[in-house]
Amino acid sequence: MANGASDLFDLVRKEQTDEHLRRARIVERGDELMILKLPAFDYRTPLEVAEMIGKARKHKALIVDLRGNGGGSVETLRHFVDGMFDRDVKIGDRVGRKENKPEMAKASHNPFLGKLIVLVDSESASAAELFARVMQIEKRGLVLGDRTSGSVMEARHYDEQWGTDTVVFYGVSVTDADVIMSDGKSLEHTGVTPDELLLPSPAALANNRDPVLARAAELAGVNLSSDEAGKLFPYEWPPE
Repeated sequence: MANGASDLFDLVRKEQTDEHLRRARIVERGDELMILKLPAFDYRTPLEVAEMIGKARKHKALIVDLRGNGGGSVETLRHFVDGMFDRDVKIGDRVGRKENKPEMAKASHNPFLGKLIVLVDSESASAAELFARVMQIEKRGLVLGDRTSGSVMEARHYDEQWGTDTVVFYGVSVTDADVIMSDGKSLEHTGVTPDELLLPSPAALANNRDPVLARAAELAGVNLSSDEAGKLFPYEWPPE
């Protein structure tokens, strides 16, 4: 097989692996609790998000685990915020170099209105931070975990190339907007401070225990040990 074809198949396999690792995962504990593990705000259609919200409505409480979520699509963020409210909610004001405009979430016809708990950590960034902070500001849910990344500025990517016979391709990302929350503050370099600061100990990490998720379940009225919690979403190593 030619090297070019081999490289192409390697890229396809890598993309498939990345999609698998970024997939949303759901665990249901009777009608009391649903846990949604969302590794990224990848683009999802309104129907895909509505299906997740529909499952959540069958439960009294929902835990949205955004630990390690580096953000993603603003449109997907908006769909998820839509699903948590029966009224219009401002996510924030997008303050750009040339124009300012509000980012709004519209009232959902069938939102999840049960108890909501959001988990974040220092790797939660961008859309994940915005989601958590909106839930705090609107007093919609509790945020547990570690302070978030503080990386919410938007950047635009430009593809460039240099050379003629030998061409070098490169890209440049230029920051072009910040998001000011409805409380008048930016999360950039600040992040979201959880309502309850809670970090797993080194021993808990070494033994695959998850006391943060266990505490969230406790607040939702469900008995879940840290050992059990650690087995719900085992870490998946990407292939070498």
